[in-house]
Amino acid sequence: MVVIQSTRSALVQISLVLSLILFAGTAAQAADWTLEKQADGIDVYTRPVEGSDIKEFKGEGVVGVEVEDIVALLRDAGRFKDWFPNTSESRLLKREGDTSFQYSVMETPWPISDRDNVFRSVTTRDESTGRVEIAVNAAPTEVPIQDGRHRVTRAQGSWQLTPQGPKRTFVTFIMHLEPGGGLPDWMVNARIVATPFEALMNLREILGAGPTN
Repeated sequence: MVVIQSTRSALVQISLVLSLILFAGTAAQAADWTLEKQADGIDVYTRPVEGSDIKEFKGEGVVGVEVEDIVALLRDAGRFKDWFPNTSESRLLKREGDTSFQYSVMETPWPISDRDNVFRSVTTRDESTGRVEIAVNAAPTEVPIQDGRHRVTRAQGSWQLTPQGPKRTFVTFIMHLEPGGGLPDWMVNARIVATPFEALMNLREILGAGPTN
């Protein structure tokens, strides 16, 4: 009888531990977004990232053009510097079907070295809905290290483009990027809200499209 009770007690304890582990894992995966800014039809959110002092951002809003107009601009590496904030240089390295590699340079305040990025972008399309997603990840070894520039080694994000009707696309831009190289975390986080907001505003402007054109 004592053996049975001990076994039951052990099983209950194991069950409780497993429940706590599963709950903790679910909570970690479902970190809530915090709304940081709403203006001009654009919402910007941030959330913490486990193991990093740099927050992840999400900017979203409507752009008054077709999905493919935005895809064409996002895949035009040479024009990236014309609309993405604090970007002084950008160019296409290579393209293999829906996968492309792009090099760009982020300007940083003196005396901190500029950051350069090599991004691998993969475009996928849902033919049934017309939705397009461009997944973006750092690919730091694709280009030799450049003198006077610090290579970004950690970056992950996406552009999600959802059609909502003729010349109306809902755009979601998500990114977590760690500039590294001694750039203070507070300085990076200070730009976390401004970067997606300015990117989406500039995207509209260069395409000649407001929220509903």
